[in-house]
Amino acid sequence: MIKLIVTDIDGTLVNNQKEVPESFWEVFKEIRARRINFCVASGRQIQSLHELFAPIKDEIAFAPDNGASLICKGKTLFENPLNPNGIRPILETCEQIGQIGVALCGRENAYIKTDSVTIFDEIARHYPAHTKVMNFSEVNDDIFKITICDEGISRINSYPLLKKYENDFNVVVSGEIWLDITRSDVNKGVAVRRLQEKLGVLPSETVVFGDHMNDVEMIQTAEMSYAMKNAQEALKAIANYVTEYDNNEAGVVKTIQHLIK
Repeated sequence: MIKLIVTDIDGTLVNNQKEVPESFWEVFKEIRARRINFCVASGRQIQSLHELFAPIKDEIAFAPDNGASLICKGKTLFENPLNPNGIRPILETCEQIGQIGVALCGRENAYIKTDSVTIFDEIARHYPAHTKVMNFSEVNDDIFKITICDEGISRINSYPLLKKYENDFNVVVSGEIWLDITRSDVNKGVAVRRLQEKLGVLPSETVVFGDHMNDVEMIQTAEMSYAMKNAQEALKAIANYVTEYDNNEAGVVKTIQHLIK
């Protein structure tokens, strides 16, 4: 019996235009009627997720910033912010990398530092609560994640220079132009396991959907683990299943419909 459904957002539930399929809202009514818990686990900030799921935001769970916090039906279950002093070397390294913009993703805002209008607009599109800063020393907020928007393709340009921090932080390529850095004990899988414990749900009762490498640990929390048809091949190798349809074909919704019919 399915008791919990968890999905990533970009490249997974939403299409390439960043839209939730219209069919989702009907299938959510069925999820709710069956008392199945629903969780969104994303690299996005909580404000962005609240916008996307405004009609049901108090009925579901959120693991924003790659699981740096967990909110269930309006109640915060945990938060794991970064140590401000600990991230200084990372930010210094970022200064040496071309073609990138950096954002500190905080409780109140995403604090964006870049000279590129194109990069600023791209980050702002994903982080509706944002502000531009000239220097990160201006920031006075709890920071949950460092996100990097990389016009040079993150796995080729920024990741090779930032992977040296992997012993102390979770450094993950989360999209073609995205790289995320969180605490070493932060990932979507940790958040999902905490939610499973809170709800008394087993891996055999959990369904998860993802498309990129920041979904790896989450995929490992469920027996019904699905990589999207459009997912990274490395994630498909880890997941137990691959969806028949991609994110532009409402692959998550169609799979849920099949599972609960």
